[in-house]
Amino acid sequence: MKPLLQVEKVEFSYPRSPYRMRIEEFTCNPGQTVAIVGPSGCGKTTFLNLIAGILQPEQGRIEVDGVELNSLRPTRSAAFRLSRMGLIFQEFELVEHLSVGDNILLPLHLGLRNDRASLESTAKQLAEKMGIERYWSILPASLSHGERQRAAICRALSTSPTLVLADEPTGNLDSSNKHRTVRLMIDSARKNQQALVVATHDVELLDSFDRVIHFEDLNQSREPTCP
Repeated sequence: MKPLLQVEKVEFSYPRSPYRMRIEEFTCNPGQTVAIVGPSGCGKTTFLNLIAGILQPEQGRIEVDGVELNSLRPTRSAAFRLSRMGLIFQEFELVEHLSVGDNILLPLHLGLRNDRASLESTAKQLAEKMGIERYWSILPASLSHGERQRAAICRALSTSPTLVLADEPTGNLDSSNKHRTVRLMIDSARKNQQALVVATHDVELLDSFDRVIHFEDLNQSREPTCP
C-alpha cells in the first residue's frame, strides 16, 4: 500500500534560531491513525505545520496523496490544504463573527465545496455526535473552551478530508469527551480511509491509535528542537 503521507529527509529551522529539526522518514497510510507524543517544546506543532504546508522545509520532501506540497506555490499550497486537509489547531481558530454552524461549514462558505446539502448533513451529524448541536446558531463567544474545541474538530472532519492533522485536540476536554472525540476521529479515518496524525500529551488515549511515535525518536537532530 502506498502511504498517503510521506515525509523524507526534511530539515527545518526558524530564522536566527540555532535549533534544527531533521526528520529522516515518516509515513502514514490510508485509514491509519498515528499519535505523536513528546514534551512541550519538542517540535510536535512545528512538525504538523510542516506537513500541512504552513511552514516550508529547507530541505526534503513532503507528499500528501501523491502531491509534493513543498513544490507548490503558496496559493496552490493553501488551496490544497483547505480542500484536502482537516486541521485542528490548539487555539481552535474559530471565526468569532460567524455562528458555530457557519464555522463548521466554513469550507462551503470559502467556495471549496458546492455540495451544500451533503456537507450540511454531515456537519450536523458531527455536531450531534460531539454534543454541540444545540449551539448551531449561536456565536463562539458563548461557548466554553471545550465546546469551542469540539466545534473546531467538527469543522476539520466535515469535508471528509484526505489527511487530518490534530494538535492537542483533547487538551480542553473532560475525560468523557476526550474518549468520544478520539473515537470520532479514528472512526472517521477508518471509514473514509483518511490518514490521521495527532500530537498529544494525553497518555490515557494512546492505546486507541495504530501507532505511537515519540517525537524525540522521530527527530534525528542532535540539538534541542524548537516548539
